[in-house]
Amino acid sequence: MATLELYSKGASVWIPDPDAVWVSSQLLQDYKPGDKHLLLQLSDGNKVHYPLGSASDLPPLGNPDILEGENDLTALSFLHEPAVLHNLRVRFLDYNSIYTYCGIVLVAINPYDQLPIYGEEVIDAYSGQDMADMEPHIFSVAEESYRTMTREEQNQSIIISGESGSGKTVSAKFTMRYFAAVGGAAQQTSVEERVLASNPIMESIGNAKTTRNDNSSRFGKYIEIGFGRKGDIIGANMRTYLLEKSRVVFQASAERNYHIFYQLCASRELPEMRSLKLDAPEYFRYTSQGGQMQIPGTDDVSDLERARNAFTVLGVQPDQQMELFRILSAVLHLGNVNIQADDRSLAVFSKLLGVEGPQMAHWLCHRRLAIGGEMLVKPMSGQQAMEARDALAKHMYGQLFTWTVQRLNSALHTQRGQVKSFIGVLDIYGFETFDRNSFEQFCINYANEKLQQQFNRHVFHLEQEEYVREELAWNRIEFSDNQQCINLIEGQLGLFDLLDEECRMPKGSDESWVQKLYNQHLTSKRHPHFQKPRMSNSAFIILHFADMVQYECDSFLDKNRDTVFEELINILKASQLVAELFQQQENVSAVANGSVRSGKRSTREHKLTVGFQFRQSLQMLMDTLNSTTPHYVRCIKPNDLKEPFMFDPKRTVQQLRACGVLETIRISAAGYPSRWTYEEFFSRYHLLLQGFRSEEQAQVSCRRTLPDLIPDPDQYCFGKTKVFFRAGQVALLERLRAEKLRAAAVIIQSRVRGWLSRIRYSKILWATVTIQRYSRGALARRLAETLRYTKAALMIQKTYRMVVVRQLFLMIRQATVTIQAFTRGTLVRRRYRELLAERAAVLLQARVRGWLARQMYRRVRAAVVFMQCCVRRRAARRELLKLKSEARSVERYRELNKGMEVKLMQLQLRADQEVGDSSALRETLHAEREATSAELEALRATIQKLEAQKYEKLQPSPAISEEEVEKMRRAEDKAAQEILQLTEVGQENSDTFQNFINQALNKASTALREELDEERRKYQGLLREFTRLEQRYDNLREMSLYHSFFYISAVSFLLLLPFQFPFSLLLSAFTPGILSYPSRPKPASVAGLLECRKRDETKLIKNLITDVRVDSALSLPPGLPASVLFLCVRQADCSGDQTRARSLCSAAVTAMKAALKKHSNDIAMTALWLKNTCVLGDLLTQHSPKQTLDSDELVPLTSDLSDLIRALSDLCIQAYQQLLSITETHLQNIIVPALLESETITGLSGPAAKLGTPRKRAGSEPRTGPGDAAPTMASVLRELGALHTALSHQALPLVLMEQAFRQLTYFISASALNSLLLRKDMCCCSRGMQIRYNVSLLEEWLRGRGLQAGGAAATLEPLIQAVQLLQAGKKTEADAEALVQTCTALSGQQIVKILTLYTPHSDLDERVTLNFIRSVQGLLKGRCDGQPPHLLMDVRRVFPVTFPYLPPAVLHAEQLVIPDSLKISFVRRV
Repeated sequence: MATLELYSKGASVWIPDPDAVWVSSQLLQDYKPGDKHLLLQLSDGNKVHYPLGSASDLPPLGNPDILEGENDLTALSFLHEPAVLHNLRVRFLDYNSIYTYCGIVLVAINPYDQLPIYGEEVIDAYSGQDMADMEPHIFSVAEESYRTMTREEQNQSIIISGESGSGKTVSAKFTMRYFAAVGGAAQQTSVEERVLASNPIMESIGNAKTTRNDNSSRFGKYIEIGFGRKGDIIGANMRTYLLEKSRVVFQASAERNYHIFYQLCASRELPEMRSLKLDAPEYFRYTSQGGQMQIPGTDDVSDLERARNAFTVLGVQPDQQMELFRILSAVLHLGNVNIQADDRSLAVFSKLLGVEGPQMAHWLCHRRLAIGGEMLVKPMSGQQAMEARDALAKHMYGQLFTWTVQRLNSALHTQRGQVKSFIGVLDIYGFETFDRNSFEQFCINYANEKLQQQFNRHVFHLEQEEYVREELAWNRIEFSDNQQCINLIEGQLGLFDLLDEECRMPKGSDESWVQKLYNQHLTSKRHPHFQKPRMSNSAFIILHFADMVQYECDSFLDKNRDTVFEELINILKASQLVAELFQQQENVSAVANGSVRSGKRSTREHKLTVGFQFRQSLQMLMDTLNSTTPHYVRCIKPNDLKEPFMFDPKRTVQQLRACGVLETIRISAAGYPSRWTYEEFFSRYHLLLQGFRSEEQAQVSCRRTLPDLIPDPDQYCFGKTKVFFRAGQVALLERLRAEKLRAAAVIIQSRVRGWLSRIRYSKILWATVTIQRYSRGALARRLAETLRYTKAALMIQKTYRMVVVRQLFLMIRQATVTIQAFTRGTLVRRRYRELLAERAAVLLQARVRGWLARQMYRRVRAAVVFMQCCVRRRAARRELLKLKSEARSVERYRELNKGMEVKLMQLQLRADQEVGDSSALRETLHAEREATSAELEALRATIQKLEAQKYEKLQPSPAISEEEVEKMRRAEDKAAQEILQLTEVGQENSDTFQNFINQALNKASTALREELDEERRKYQGLLREFTRLEQRYDNLREMSLYHSFFYISAVSFLLLLPFQFPFSLLLSAFTPGILSYPSRPKPASVAGLLECRKRDETKLIKNLITDVRVDSALSLPPGLPASVLFLCVRQADCSGDQTRARSLCSAAVTAMKAALKKHSNDIAMTALWLKNTCVLGDLLTQHSPKQTLDSDELVPLTSDLSDLIRALSDLCIQAYQQLLSITETHLQNIIVPALLESETITGLSGPAAKLGTPRKRAGSEPRTGPGDAAPTMASVLRELGALHTALSHQALPLVLMEQAFRQLTYFISASALNSLLLRKDMCCCSRGMQIRYNVSLLEEWLRGRGLQAGGAAATLEPLIQAVQLLQAGKKTEADAEALVQTCTALSGQQIVKILTLYTPHSDLDERVTLNFIRSVQGLLKGRCDGQPPHLLMDVRRVFPVTFPYLPPAVLHAEQLVIPDSLKISFVRRV
């Protein structure tokens, strides 16, 4: 019970509510001992009186606002049911967080929606991180178990439980997916694929639709994933428990049978499925009882295809799969048997299984009895025959299920050595209670009783370890041990014993068994966990740890026996198809799903019952779990309507009580749930401590002051490194701290108000003196101004009189000048018009003569061009015939490149289409131009006609008046204007069409360029995958020859890919220059080469590339080995030995590839061989016979080395990717500590005091040892500097360096941002300032080396905006709008996630309110920024690299300085 002092006015308390279970209210007056009621105000404003009987009836207190939405329930100050329920509701509805820690338990709430939190980027973010540092997630539990297994070499287990529909199976699938990702790494083999492939198979044959879940697992399973010494998955094993076989023959309303039956019926039209004689699910009795044939959003055909692919991955051949499907189809047809001799379904059943139909019909209707040593055959009634038929169907399906599990285990069995340790994933049904509970619920709840006992003892054991480690004097914590309930079920004369005994009785019945239960546990000795219902004599009640459950005894004995007649089994054993399924019957010790009833009693009595087998398997499971370190995941179903993000508090509380979460809380609350290190306690509550004020004396100060703060010594306890508090004491300390701060605030306010008053008086006094001084000055200035105005008036009068006289004179003179100017202008304009008319006539004549000359020239040129086209067409046809004949020899080459041809044809069709559009536009333009030309001709003809009329008129009347001349001039001007307008219109039309054509061509070019970039990205990705497969092949070849098949298949697949080469090479691959074989030119004589004899070539490659020492290689001038090799290759080519030139160049490429593999972890050597590969490729490209030579000194090679040039281009990409991979490997483990955790500005963040307990397990260890220094930004910059130094030393192009650092800065930004989005302790203002400063150091480093222009600085923008979001204001609507407008590089989910995780680490800061987050979400809905919807960034994104072609200068041997350390003196200069 909390301290009574906390029940004061304004305190928050929780009171019960029939609908919401618990509602929050506020105290309106202080509580005093003896009060009979509390005056409370509800959240809706209503006031209520809460009755009290005693102090123990006080309602639970609410937690401080700072703890709202806490990701660990045990960190709450008050640990009780309403606090847990409220915290889960806030995280689920307001924060969209489905995971929450509860100590060592992960609570997972099913969102009924697809969330983007399970991608590869999330796996990368959680890999290698501490559980205490990250947000709650199923991957965090998986990582904790994996790290504990690898560190302590101890087996682990993850226990996932919950009721149907809560998400157990999905959680188990994500857990196995995480192990497959972190346990496979670069050497991933088919083991991980087979582990993941088992999921769709088990879902098909073991899952079904129920009223609570569309994909409910109707069996329990425990998967052990085996790991080797290096932490890689080497095998797996699966155990199953209590398959619900009754579902095969009966389904309740709105439910379905197992998925596999509906998948087969949906795929009945497939050719291979027609022999199964299947029909629609409505036709079969076993699939139509529930009335639900289809699940919305599910495609049964694709699900079956997925299951068949999984069978193939696991090594089950297609013919074996068809045998499996035949047995399943036979089960469906068996359900339609109507116990008639000529029944069609029985005939189909017999044909599918290959058994005798009459015998099957006979023994379905008869049974064999042993009476007096004689065997008698007795007919059965119709009801008994139907029960025998259903029992056979259930037995067949159970055996098929067991056989499938055995095949899966055989496929998952390790083939790569002995299992070092394993991690088990238990996906088991949770506690169940329905309106009618039967044998299945009895077994399920029994299993949950056992698991709950193991869970309670483990939690108690962890608490005990913590107290012992801290050397506390503690009392034993009492917890609810359910051993009595377990003894009732499995103990001597318990329920299982009496049930097995009744099953062995010849005339045993459910009623007699229930009476024995009443007599044993009620009459003779009353058991506290056993009761009898008042209104029933065929049921019993068990008080389980979670709830009281009433079981109906009907069919208990039949389900426990699970028998089928031996005669039917013998008939099936005669079938070769199903004989293998029943081989396990001969070994009764194996854990089977049922027993066989025969005519002999002695045989029947020794058969194992289902309950006995289940107890055996459950005991084996408990032994396994007790030998491992358990990790718990409790799945919660938030509502029964399967609606996304709907929270039903009643259903949630019911499940919390059933799954043991509240029991964990109770155990924690019974001890000391709040634990602080002395440093954290001093940082938070140093205001309350007396005496010492330094952190070095924190422990002494705490021990001295705490007795004064908390008088009851039982409420706290001092450990070696921590101080422990009972529930509610932290809230008391928070209250004392707030009162101390409030008193200090009052003193500060009084002092500040006095200081402000004194400041105000001083300002008023200063203002008074200043006003007086300014008033006196104003009067003096006014007198002086009056005197100045008087003097100025006299000056103005004098000046005005002078201006009036002067203006009159100037006006007269201006008028005279104007008259003269107009007169002279009239005379000059008259002469100008005469000259203008003469010039216009001359100009028109010149234009007409020029136009006629140009027309004649165009006709002549068109004729000449036409003749040239005819001649060239004839020559091209001849050349085409020649090329076609030569192309027939490369048909094999075309077959191998069908994919590239298709792509080329597609691109060619697009190009032809663009050319066709361009031609149409040109024709339209040509037509417009012709129309314009026709109009111009007409206008010119009109002008000529006017000129002729003009000349005719001039001859008879040589004297023309000025009026006629003016009219002609106006007509000519008008005609000239019309001609000019038409010319401009034609030019505008021409420009418009030309612009349209240019835009179309530019659009097509842009599309082709984007497609080229995409093809380059795909090609480089394939090249990276090819390199990984080569490495995998080398690793697997050392283990066995069998795995080489996978490498060959992968290589063959890569070679057959349609886009293996870049787009530019695709175009050149089918040009006539490649398909034709020109005559070999005569070798040219070139000086300045190097000659290497043929017998010395191997030695040259060895000394120059393979065996060169690292120190010698790094001291060489950049590109020297490549230059030497090129001069040797060129000398061999010039001497006419093209074969030797090709072989030497090929050997050099192979040696460089081997050198890269040899130095796969050395940045300097990788950069060296990247430089030499680029230099050799550029030299060969520069001297290629297809290359246009820019200099007369360059002599082309006679050998065609285009394939080797392509190989060198690929090798450049491999070297570049290896260089980045090395650096990323070095940076991977230091990015988060350096960029997020390191305090470059000392003391800015301060100790992050937190109201809660750390979640680290007992065996958890920090990432760095005690002697290791934590990584800082200097470490990151050191790694980047090493890469920059290596690239600069080899004089690699700046463009290439910019691309490399753009990739690395993106990797750094993505890794840091992903970790920031998953860590609550990093989301605060002070930490944002630290991160921003660290990022600024990286930006400054990039600017100092001139690398910011290549996009490296832009990739840091998401991280920069994230830390700016942490530092910005987050209160008003204006702040919300500013955040949305500023954070353009962040997606909406990322912004909301950061606001949700924001945690204040000082008293000057406060949490982000839910209203503000909702405002931001509303603004984000209207933002269309094209940001992806994913929460985390893809750290594996790779930007395509482009190598610039830089032709080197003409190379001569005299320019090379070859050191003696290379030992290549046998190379001679020629």
